[in-house]
Amino acid sequence: MSFHPTTQRLILRATVAPDAVAFVRLLDDHEVARNLTRVPHPYTEKDFFAFLALCVRNRLNGSGYDYAVTRALDGALIGLCAVDRWDDGVWELGYWYGKSYWGQGYASEAARTVVRHAFEDLDATMLTAGWFADNPASGRVLEKLGFVPSGTMQRHCLSRGGEVTSNRMLLTRDGFARKKAA
Repeated sequence: MSFHPTTQRLILRATVAPDAVAFVRLLDDHEVARNLTRVPHPYTEKDFFAFLALCVRNRLNGSGYDYAVTRALDGALIGLCAVDRWDDGVWELGYWYGKSYWGQGYASEAARTVVRHAFEDLDATMLTAGWFADNPASGRVLEKLGFVPSGTMQRHCLSRGGEVTSNRMLLTRDGFARKKAA
């Protein structure tokens, strides 16, 4: 297995029950929740434990791997990075970070590790991802990883209570290999 859960600044690990306080604190910020499809606002401890149960089920059946992202320096939980396999066999990359951790390169650093995990360990042939049209910073993270645009679609956003335009991105195994070799 090639998954290396540590980077220069981060440690990725399974989400666990003691993460509830940090998750609720970070995700109860509407500016964070509004960039995610399945996160309600306000975000509560009950929401966290429902998410945790889903993480455990997905990991056990091999359909999803969600990693709490913590700083190596102090162990602070700063966000999450995940890959989930949909019914059609396509894997989707997703991530979020608390607002005070935006713009520091954490998203790219953690996602690079999870993308490698998807291709090398989970045998993904391609990854999909998306970003809401009013969150171009997330699009830049995906571009740095080698993702290319693949269209747009409307996706329901729980915290906004409606449909939002999502720019869809795609990374193939060949694209990953080229980016890795560069």
